[in-house]
Amino acid sequence: MNLRGLNYFKPGQWIAGVLMLVLIVLLGLLGFAGLGIASTTGCGTGVQGVPADTLTIKVGYFGGPYYTKKVYTLSDFDKLPQVKQAYNFIDSMNAVCVDAATGVKLTDLLEDAGIDVNSVQKLYFYSSDIKSGWYQCLDKTYLLDTPRFYYPNLAAGWDYEKGTSTAEAVYGAYRVDPIIAYKDNWQRYVTEPDFSVYDTSTRFRLLFGQADPDTKTATQSVKWVHAIEVMLGGMPPAEITLDQSNINQKVGSTVRLTATVAPYDATDKSVIWSSSDPDVATVDKTGQVTIVGPGTATITVSTVVGGLTATCVVNGQGQEITASAGVGSHENDGTENPGGPPAAEDNRQHLANKDTSDAISEAKGNPPEQAGNQPWRVFEMSPDAVPLQQIEKQNTLDTYAAVLFVVLFLFGSGKIYMEYAREVAN
Repeated sequence: MNLRGLNYFKPGQWIAGVLMLVLIVLLGLLGFAGLGIASTTGCGTGVQGVPADTLTIKVGYFGGPYYTKKVYTLSDFDKLPQVKQAYNFIDSMNAVCVDAATGVKLTDLLEDAGIDVNSVQKLYFYSSDIKSGWYQCLDKTYLLDTPRFYYPNLAAGWDYEKGTSTAEAVYGAYRVDPIIAYKDNWQRYVTEPDFSVYDTSTRFRLLFGQADPDTKTATQSVKWVHAIEVMLGGMPPAEITLDQSNINQKVGSTVRLTATVAPYDATDKSVIWSSSDPDVATVDKTGQVTIVGPGTATITVSTVVGGLTATCVVNGQGQEITASAGVGSHENDGTENPGGPPAAEDNRQHLANKDTSDAISEAKGNPPEQAGNQPWRVFEMSPDAVPLQQIEKQNTLDTYAAVLFVVLFLFGSGKIYMEYAREVAN
């Protein structure tokens, strides 16, 4: 059969038409894949996850890096206060789900990891349900500050035809706390939780209850969680300084050091104090240094977030050190001031040192209250804390470029077709 109409198309136009069809098919597949990629930040890919044997808690600020605070094992979970609680959820099928779970309060977990809950802004829950990125990101105000409840009458008071709750659904509701469960029993179309049987294959699972009896939140109850990144609000510390860089005092003396963390609006200004040689000088958590023996030591103060440091040298080399009575002394052999300079010269040197010290103190002014009276809390970070790279979000530039290419291509094809139509008309 001879299709005369096809003879009107030139070879170049045939090629253009075939290429356009191939491009349309490829773009359709790309759009379908793009929808799948976008869904990974909310509901996962549906890939079967595996139960986590450890749970890593990390902390940082917007843009990273994030530092490992603590890695929990199952035995670590057993040592924390346990919560046995029932939760309801409405899933995507408009069905009521009831979960009987045992785990640890999320706030207790953050406090145990050394994180100030009041400074938290967002929480990222990473799950093996997806290959990359996070499974769920929830604001602290939504997850921890919003009152959440368990509705024991929700299953019986649910209208499946309308997909809404009835007035009886709210009776007997009581407040529940968000937890990280390591065993639970999630069931659909039941009226009561069943604590007699547990499933550990979903470990670890986030459970947080409902703010109302109608909102669908089942897809946000992420399972197979192996890491939680906690993003703090505000600004991270950028610098730490001490009011003194050298201390020259007798054994038995005490000196208070003042640490200043910048910028002024840094969220977490908590610090850790340490001494390089506790046999020479010790320091407590408020910055008070006590000189306990002869020698040289370095006092170091570090920010908990970022690990910024500042140091002060105690009785370093080249400094004039006056030993206290009874330390390094000799028995009096009848000579005046044995083993040392003349008493008059020693007194003159003491007065000179005192005048210099008074002048420095007057120039600097009285130091402010020390860390012991500061409003923030002090937590210690794990010594093996390492900076981690922030996981990049999906780049949509390629999609925009593809769309632009299609528009230009269709414009060119349309132009060719119009020229062809004019030739046929002529």
